[in-house]
Amino acid sequence: MTTPPSTDPDTHTHTHTDAHTDPDTHTDAHTDPDTHTDRDPGPDTTAPYTLGLRLAAACGLLFLLACLVFTGMITLRDAVEGDGSGGVFIAAGFWSLALGAVAGVAALAVPRRALVTAQYCLGAAGPLLALID
Repeated sequence: MTTPPSTDPDTHTHTHTDAHTDPDTHTDAHTDPDTHTDRDPGPDTTAPYTLGLRLAAACGLLFLLACLVFTGMITLRDAVEGDGSGGVFIAAGFWSLALGAVAGVAALAVPRRALVTAQYCLGAAGPLLALID
């Protein structure tokens, strides 16, 4: 049991009450700090850096522009050397570039790693699909 604090201002004694031994103290059944859910977990340190993702998305738009030029060159070469008409894979290549541009603009607005990855993959698929034709 603990003694009540002294009212004498000249006495500098400090009494410490331990929560485990004081019967008047309410103890919580969940004392494990890992399972306690009332606390704020703080900032998420595993979240990707948004400025870096936006920069990657902006560079991805330049990559898409280069892929568009390359796909156009492949299409023109196919038109001159081939039968003169574009095939299904050339159309799919241009659609892939268009979808990559949509993913890139979406990644600029809402930076997500999956959108940036999709942007680069769709951009690389454009010339590859045109080469298949």
